[in-house]
Amino acid sequence: MHEAIMKQSSWTWRWPALLLSVCVPLAAAAPITISNTEPLVFGKFAAGTGGSVLVGTTGARSATGGVVLLSSGSGAAARFNVSGDANLTYALTLPANGTASLSNGSGQSMSLSDFTSNPASAGLLGALGQQALSVGARLNVGAGQPSGSYSGSFIVYVDYN
Repeated sequence: MHEAIMKQSSWTWRWPALLLSVCVPLAAAAPITISNTEPLVFGKFAAGTGGSVLVGTTGARSATGGVVLLSSGSGAAARFNVSGDANLTYALTLPANGTASLSNGSGQSMSLSDFTSNPASAGLLGALGQQALSVGARLNVGAGQPSGSYSGSFIVYVDYN
């Protein structure tokens, strides 16, 4: 559309301002994923009068209260691989206290608490879009907790910042 205006017996053409918008498609970020590569292991222990077993992010374990760690069973931090777009940061969310537990299939259970991770609350994906993540936690052991094999699961959430 244009308009004509009479000016001193000559015609002058005025063109309205042209609004130009350029659309550049943005590449969507690759989905961020997390996969478990090693389980969290508390190792062998005797419950005694109760207490806890703590496994840190390095896999080192310690006991509190009347729990006695047995040398025949070592602990290990859970290991995960986080993958996504290179050089992007992400936030991670660990389980809240009391939301995860281990059970023996016979009605006996022990709660997990005090989850920790390395990196702590956020990470940075490397040049190849990956980062290793380790997670430790505290296993709360009741007095006279029945011996046996206990298992369970917990969820770690990751999301781009």
